Amino acid sequence: MGAGKILAIVAGIVTLVGTFVLALFGSTGLVGSGLGLALNIPELFTNADSYATFIGTEIWLYYIVLVLFIIWLASGVLQLIGIKSRVVIIIFSLFPLAVGVMIMMVFYAPDLFGGTSGPFAGLFTLAMVDEQIADLFPFLVNIGDVAIGTYVLIAGGVLGIVSGILPREDYY
Repeated sequence: MGAGKILAIVAGIVTLVGTFVLALFGSTGLVGSGLGLALNIPELFTNADSYATFIGTEIWLYYIVLVLFIIWLASGVLQLIGIKSRVVIIIFSLFPLAVGVMIMMVFYAPDLFGGTSGPFAGLFTLAMVDEQIADLFPFLVNIGDVAIGTYVLIAGGVLGIVSGILPREDYY
């Protein structure tokens, strides 16, 4: 198996762990994660107009970011499909990378996105925050203002892009 295929498997697993197992931000009891987003999707579409008004953005921008979030939820599995196709792994590695970088910028570059009281922070909070199961799952390990899941998500995206660049076949 070529290095590109092995890295595609690792990238898919790392992205799935960063999305569903580890928390991206939050504090004990309430955390932001892909699991919370998956549970909140019906509510996010049902109350889209009121949520867009609440965070102070246009409805079309709200829907674009919501579609980005939904593709991000599926990107770990699609990265695993990228074992066979370089294009698939590169495209679907950009989504976890983009979501991870947006979360980092909300917390570490407050001038760009309005900080923790801006529209993107409000959207992240509305979309992803849910209760921890028994104050344990998704696992929360804070590193600075964000949790370890954000860093793992970015690592999965970068590994996927590198996997798309590396060769796929072993030549003997």
